Amino acid sequence: MTHITELVDEAVRGARRYPRCSHEQALVYSCEDVAQRHAPLRTLLRPEVVDFVANVCMEEDVDIPHVEFGRRRTRCSAWADRTTRTVWFGSARPLVGTVLHELAHLVARADAHDPEFRFTYLRLVRRHAGIQHAGLLRSLYIGTGLDNDPVHRL
Repeated sequence: MTHITELVDEAVRGARRYPRCSHEQALVYSCEDVAQRHAPLRTLLRPEVVDFVANVCMEEDVDIPHVEFGRRRTRCSAWADRTTRTVWFGSARPLVGTVLHELAHLVARADAHDPEFRFTYLRLVRRHAGIQHAGLLRSLYIGTGLDNDPVHRL
């Protein structure tokens, strides 16, 4: 069994794979990568994504966004646009975590990966993907120093 400090170190090192991102954003992405490797979430097929998004939004009492798929000239594998209430996925088979990440942007009303976003994302993961993945992700956030918000303690 791997000790959490090893996984935190893996997340800190992995943040270097995101040189165009802010340090905070790179750590968030890297923590998500590590959590996916060690507590994997399933891949959704295209029709499942639309249903999953609708179900999550209904349970969270938020408007259901428009869901798009396809290739675009962007370095992102997915994005959420709060103005148009659209979530876009570059793959027709995104991970549950990716779908929840983009929905967290809409629910938290945050473009950035700030404490409000992380709090919302963890809540969505815990509720819609499972406590094991959410617990690991929370530990990674804390271990990498992302738990720095006095209002929304992780």
